[in-house]
Amino acid sequence: MMTEEQIPPETSADPVAPRAQIAGLIEDVKALAQAEIDYARARLSYSGAIAKRAGLFALLAFMVFGSACIALVIGTMLIIDHYWGPWAATIITVLSFALIALLLGLRAQAIAKRLDFGGDDNG
Repeated sequence: MMTEEQIPPETSADPVAPRAQIAGLIEDVKALAQAEIDYARARLSYSGAIAKRAGLFALLAFMVFGSACIALVIGTMLIIDHYWGPWAATIITVLSFALIALLLGLRAQAIAKRLDFGGDDNG
């Protein structure tokens, strides 16, 4: 049972009108939406900076890997040239690397054919 000391006193202030409550709610929603937009912009800016930096290093990695591939081709040609001459070295190197590229491409095609996006319900 409550005693008189525990009963909260009645407030004499008039209740806030519904129109004022709705206006306050709208202002709160606007402020919240603006805060979310600002947060999303900050995240995008941060992520964009990281993506640019990662992209730069990826580009450098591809360039270095391309240089390594060129060195492999030239080295292969120099070794074959020592035994069979420049024409044979060129033909053997080009055909060998073309065959490797063809086999890798066929393997990629076989793997890509297994893709299933699940959108075809016609059977």
